[in-house]
Amino acid sequence: MVEIRTRALPREVGLHHPVADDWAGLRDIRLRSIANFPLGFFESFAAALALTEADWRERGARNAEPTSFQVVARTPLEQQWVGTMAAFLSTGPPQYDLNRPATITGPVRANLVGVWVDPSFRGRTGVAARLLGAVCAWVTEEQHLDRLYLHVHESNHRAIRFYEKNGAAATGEYINDPRRASERHVEMVLSTAR
Repeated sequence: MVEIRTRALPREVGLHHPVADDWAGLRDIRLRSIANFPLGFFESFAAALALTEADWRERGARNAEPTSFQVVARTPLEQQWVGTMAAFLSTGPPQYDLNRPATITGPVRANLVGVWVDPSFRGRTGVAARLLGAVCAWVTEEQHLDRLYLHVHESNHRAIRFYEKNGAAATGEYINDPRRASERHVEMVLSTAR
């Protein structure tokens, strides 16, 4: 049987910067994202599910800090959250394995994390591009940096193609997955000057 695919059309979404009071939306989109593609996240579904309202509020409060940024795409009428991207600053490469002491130093850099778009909003809908554009604007305009680093699971070919299409290139570096040491997350970097 031949699969027939129709071209995705641009979908109308608004961008929103979640805060502590958006804790329920933050929880919902995180759980949906991990359930949809668990390899893309260093946090397990069980660990995210076990978080309390206070934990989710704390995550939302981080978005008000000057070194952290998150943006979500949501539909205009029902306000359904359909995509998210976040970024944070680190000194040198980020330390994702919390069981190891952070010993890495270097210049300040911006790191893209928590990337997910609902499957029905992927493709040529423009959602991922709008989210990435908002993150790049924060990196350039607020942080005065010109590069955005990210780590993407080596088997996530769709995401790798999206990043390459937007100017990202592999740096040659990678990190082992903290929960699955035989799997790697490839480091990529893209210019935020657009």
